[in-house]
Amino acid sequence: MDLVQISKLFEVRSGDFHAVSELDPGKVPLISCGNSDNGLVGYFDIPEGKTYIRAVTVAYNGQPLTAKFHPYRFGAKDDVAVLVPLRPMTDTAQLYVAALLNNMQWRYSYGRKCFKAKLRSLQIPVPVNTQNQIIQVDEGRIEKIFRRSYKEFVPSKDAPKVQSISRITWKSFPLKALLNLDRGDFHSIASLDPGDLMTVSRVTADNGVVGYFEQPDGAHIYTRGCITISTVGGDSFVQLNEFLATDNVIVCTPKNELRLTTMFFIVFVLNSQKWRYGYGRQCYKQKMEQINIPLPVNQEGQLDENVMESAVRSTAYWPHVEKRFADAHMTDRLSPKRQQVLKSNPTQIQLDY
Repeated sequence: MDLVQISKLFEVRSGDFHAVSELDPGKVPLISCGNSDNGLVGYFDIPEGKTYIRAVTVAYNGQPLTAKFHPYRFGAKDDVAVLVPLRPMTDTAQLYVAALLNNMQWRYSYGRKCFKAKLRSLQIPVPVNTQNQIIQVDEGRIEKIFRRSYKEFVPSKDAPKVQSISRITWKSFPLKALLNLDRGDFHSIASLDPGDLMTVSRVTADNGVVGYFEQPDGAHIYTRGCITISTVGGDSFVQLNEFLATDNVIVCTPKNELRLTTMFFIVFVLNSQKWRYGYGRQCYKQKMEQINIPLPVNQEGQLDENVMESAVRSTAYWPHVEKRFADAHMTDRLSPKRQQVLKSNPTQIQLDY
């Protein structure tokens, strides 16, 4: 691999809009520095001269260097850079560059941002060809490394099958009445050895996963189907693989059997309240134990898991999650050592699924 400056491969532009109040509603997606929904803010009437197509955006704010590939026409806010290829580049090659940038996020933070000038001089380890002093990405080598196209990473979007629900009765439940709340087991991943165990921390991307490591002494292996909550931003996820957890994560396991769809519904409700938290107002275990959440109930006042299942199954990507959950149970692809770890760690929760 060659270390190549971004500016040798892309023109680095800054987005054109500071606030959405500058724009009227329309049909063109506007991209900002956020991590969810590929950075989408909303849809606006954006002049064609201020749009881009098939390009990577890189966040200046939020988590600096968060990179997203957009295979469609879009506009951009001024809190992101837009990488416009200097020479024709395949979608797969651009997706590969975005992955390289995301892998370097640890170098930057709110206090050490990566604005335009710094981004232009940033070097990435990418295979290139050089002819007549012109540097071009070696797309053939990338295809050998990165065998899947970007379309293969996008789950199929089946039409949602919405079931009519005539009436929903809601009831407030203390979170601790439904779930056991426990802190993760260790503070730092710096001392861990690389391994096969998915490890969850307080980050907001990739379902909170920060890497794969060996099980440290005294740490639990938590069963798939648990909920993890970041103590920093309150971001909640259902984990679909067995995992380790750092101590800045709250691991939630059901006190009684709950369906997988119920766990996802609880996550939806928790994430709708995460605006309450931030770095200066973190949601540690003691605070989470005081939280009440509204959930559907039946005529007897008990959790209505049928209603919650209907709502969750109506979401566009549920078939992808359902398949992913089934695939997570396969151990034939795991190393013999990892399989032995699984055998020595009995299932901690059961899901009616």
